[in-house]
Amino acid sequence: MTYPIAQNQTGPLPLKIPFDVPISGDVTIAFSGTCWSKFAGAICGVSVYLDGNKLGDVPLFFNAVTQHMTLPTQFFATTLDFGQHTIMLTALTDGTQSDKNDFYSLWIVD
Repeated sequence: MTYPIAQNQTGPLPLKIPFDVPISGDVTIAFSGTCWSKFAGAICGVSVYLDGNKLGDVPLFFNAVTQHMTLPTQFFATTLDFGQHTIMLTALTDGTQSDKNDFYSLWIVD
């Protein structure tokens, strides 16, 4: 079963997304999103945090400047308890940019 955390949440980064968990135990959190780079030939992307703990990074190499690109869908394994939690999305590098034209979605995959 899939539980949405955020669907097409607009930027800019950083984003703080509170959510309630309807299940407990081992789960997978799926991420998708977009961003752009202010430098050509740079690695940019998003870092994903759950309750202040880093789940991981979603990097992408950008050849072009100021072109919004889709980041690869990323899956993070974690353990959750029932109740309130917070996802934080931050820029992976200093060159990572996002604005109101960037969108982020997250799901719990049980």
